[in-house]
Amino acid sequence: MRLIALFSFLLVLIPTAWAEDDHPRPFDQNFNAMPVVDEALAEARDSDKRLLLVLGANWCHDSRGLAHHFEDPELAATIAENYVLRYIDVGWRSENQAVSSRFGVPAVYATPTVLVIDPESETLLNREDRTRWGSAASTPIEDARDWFARWAHETPSRSGVLESSLVYQAMLVEIDIFEEEEAERLAAAYRDIAVWREAPAPGRPPDFDALEREVESWRRSLPRQVQTLRGQARSLVAGALSEMAGDEPLTPEIVAQFDLLDPDLALDFERHESEVW
Repeated sequence: MRLIALFSFLLVLIPTAWAEDDHPRPFDQNFNAMPVVDEALAEARDSDKRLLLVLGANWCHDSRGLAHHFEDPELAATIAENYVLRYIDVGWRSENQAVSSRFGVPAVYATPTVLVIDPESETLLNREDRTRWGSAASTPIEDARDWFARWAHETPSRSGVLESSLVYQAMLVEIDIFEEEEAERLAAAYRDIAVWREAPAPGRPPDFDALEREVESWRRSLPRQVQTLRGQARSLVAGALSEMAGDEPLTPEIVAQFDLLDPDLALDFERHESEVW
């Protein structure tokens, strides 16, 4: 019975693997892609569309899975109507780092990473949602249709009363600076790991496997930490404003008074400790 169950399980897995193997491989190992980006920005400006950069690699089944989603007729029509699409090969997250840095992303946390860019200002519009497609291969096509249709027109919103606080905005800047500094260290680690991976075993550090695991854990934990810090900033400011307002509704005048006080609200920054990076 166990052999029959195992055989049945394999019959399910094998067609799935074959199907994924048929997914497109659009990443071309062009590791000097900035001219491609410049050309795409110009095309997006001329056609009044948004630039859509997919940072990934052919080794990554989720990168290929997203490319497969783009073959869906409804989604393909959305992309063609609203975006200028380019695939940027990042290798093992160690290549074309200048492209992601250009749009405020010092390190790629997941493949694929999707950047939706306003070509006029070169502003990254979906900064906090850029890793959404790191599990593209297992994400339903309906989600992809909705997401790319929404980001064809959506812009980041900071319209709430709390969001108008200068103290809150300053805390977000602190978080951005922290993320940039940590991500630059992570990007350097990607480059080292890529070099060591290609080297013969004697040319690698003796603890290469441990270093590779460290970087893998780091790339997963950093975005979670940034998300936690953003939630912490909001909670601290909301609590302080609520205390000031008392039983009164929160108003722009209360926020202005709060900003004049310039309270010292400390965030729990925790930098990655590494003996190498």
